[in-house]
Amino acid sequence: AHPLGSVAEPIAVLALLRADRMPLSTDQRGFLQAFCRQASIALDRTVLAERAAAAIVRARTEEMRSSLLAAVSHDLRTPLAAITGAATSLKHGGRLGSPLDEDVQHELLDTICDGAERLERLVTNLLSMMRLESSEVTLRREWIPIDELVGAARTALEKSLAGREVRTQLAPDLPLVAVDPVLIEQLLVNLLENALRHGADAPGAAKTPIELAARRDGDAIEITVADRGPGLPEAVRARPFEKFVRGSGQRGPGVGLGLAICHGIVTAHDGTIAAEARPGGGTIFRVRLPVGATPALPPGAEGDSA
Repeated sequence: AHPLGSVAEPIAVLALLRADRMPLSTDQRGFLQAFCRQASIALDRTVLAERAAAAIVRARTEEMRSSLLAAVSHDLRTPLAAITGAATSLKHGGRLGSPLDEDVQHELLDTICDGAERLERLVTNLLSMMRLESSEVTLRREWIPIDELVGAARTALEKSLAGREVRTQLAPDLPLVAVDPVLIEQLLVNLLENALRHGADAPGAAKTPIELAARRDGDAIEITVADRGPGLPEAVRARPFEKFVRGSGQRGPGVGLGLAICHGIVTAHDGTIAAEARPGGGTIFRVRLPVGATPALPPGAEGDSA
C-alpha cells in the first residue's frame, strides 16, 4: 500500500496485491513508487486548482456583496428618507398650528409615491438579477407583436416620459416573436430608463429625443434604443453589461443593474445585445432576438378571419 497525495494530507491509498502473493521485485517496487509519486503530484495539482477556483469565487462573491451593500444602501436610504420626511410632514402638519394647504399636501404625496416607485424598481431589479443568475428563469413564451411590447413599456414609463419625446419607428412587416412578454417589456423599460437618465448633455441641458426602432434583419428582430447624451463613460465603455458598473460622474439614482439585467434577459432568449457609440454623439443599444418559425393558424381560422 502507498499513500497518494501530499504526505501531510494523503487523498487516497493505492494497494496492490499480486495474484501469486509473491513480493514485488526491486524493479517493480521502484516502478510502483515512481507511479505513485506522479499520481500524487497530479492529485495535489487538482486539489490546489480546486482551492484556487473556490478562493476566486469567494473573492468575487465578497466583492459583489460589498458592491451591492454600497450601492443599495445609498439607493435605499434616499427614497426612504424622502418617504419618511413627507409622511412625517403630513402626519404632524396640522398639529403645528397651521394646517398644510392642498398644494403642499399634493406635493408631499407625490414625493411619497415617487419614492415608493423607486424602491419598487430597485427591488424588482435585484430580484430579476438574482433569478437570472441562479438559472431559475423559466421563459413563458408567447407569440406577440413587437409594437404591443413597445406600447406596454411606454405605458409603464408614462409618468417618467412626460415632457420627453420618444420617436418610435417600427417596420410594417415585423413578424410575431416567441418571447416572454414580461421579461422583454422589462428589457425595453430598462433601456428607455437608461436613455432617459443619460439622454441630455448635462444637468439643465435640453432634453433630446429618444429614438426606438425595430426592424427585421434576416432571421432576427433588431431593436435599437438611441439617445443623444454624452455617450458611455470611459469606465463603463469596455464592460457596459457588468453588474454594479457605473461611471464616476453618472447622474441619477441606480445601482448599475439595469443593463446587466438587459443582458441576462436577451441571453435567456438566445439573442444578443451590444452598446455602440452613436455617430454625432450619444449611444445606441442594439438588441437582436431570433424570430423562429411563424405560428400556424388553428384549423378554420382563415375562414373565421374572412
